[in-house]
Order: sequence, then structure tokens, then C-alpha cells
Amino acid sequence: MKITSGVEQAICILLMLASQHDGLPLKSVTLSTRLQVSESYLKKVLRKLVVGGLINSSASKTGGFSLAKSDESITLLEVFEAIEGSDPFFVPSNLVEKVFLMPETIEKNKNTVITIISEAETLYKNRLKQCTLRQLRYFVNNNTPGTVDWNVIVEKGLL
Repeated sequence: MKITSGVEQAICILLMLASQHDGLPLKSVTLSTRLQVSESYLKKVLRKLVVGGLINSSASKTGGFSLAKSDESITLLEVFEAIEGSDPFFVPSNLVEKVFLMPETIEKNKNTVITIISEAETLYKNRLKQCTLRQLRYFVNNNTPGTVDWNVIVEKGLL
């Protein structure tokens, strides 16, 4: 399994929105400029976050993107699933049956392989479910939530 760069971008976007001063909306150009990523790709990620119910979009002169719910209630699993989807990592194709020679052990051995992979997926998803955006913010900001006006930072080329 390979996680796309969209998951990393989504987490960074959400961290910026969560730390935005007074919850003011951020435009996609502000986000892409600060993150130094393609605005067209970033817009695709933003759209998935909107559809996933994690952010709101407001089209106006003062509009942009803002969190749809508190950073305390957004888990990394929700972010992952908004970008990657919630389908299982592994869908058996019965190919594994072809490597076991004794017919009486095929089903047992096939189920063992499937179980191990399924358990790994469950552990992965459970870990993502345990971590909220707020916890990540505190970790990144040395145990302080802090706010920033990203609009001013990007506009003035600060940092």
C-alpha cells in the first residue's frame, strides 16, 4: 500500500485551518503558496475534504475554506478516508490458493494470509482513529494550540 501525497497535503491544510486566527477562511492560493504545492492538485484535495465533511467552502470575496467541525473531533482516519476512501486495502483474488499444494490446507492457509493482512489494516486504521487534529496541533506546536493569521503571513511573505 502506498499513501498518496494528498493525505499529507490534507493534514497540512487542516492544521493550517485549525490554527487560523479567529477561524477566518483561507483561500486555496494562500494554502498552495504557503505549502509550495500545485494549486490545481491542492484544489482536488480541498474538494475531497469538503465532500468528506471536514471543511466548508465559501465562495465570496472574503470566503475560502474553514473547518467544518472542531479540530478535536477530526481524526486522522477521517482525513485518510476522505482522501484515499474507505475500501479495504486488500481484496483477495484467490491467487494465494495457487501457492499451496495440498488441497486440504488451501482454505486454512489462504485464510491465514487474509487474516494477517486484515489485522494489519485494522491496527493501522485504529491508530489513525486514535489521533485527532487537535492532538497533532499540540504535538507540532510544542503543547500549545497557538493561532496564526496565514492570510497575513502569506500576503507579506513572512516566515
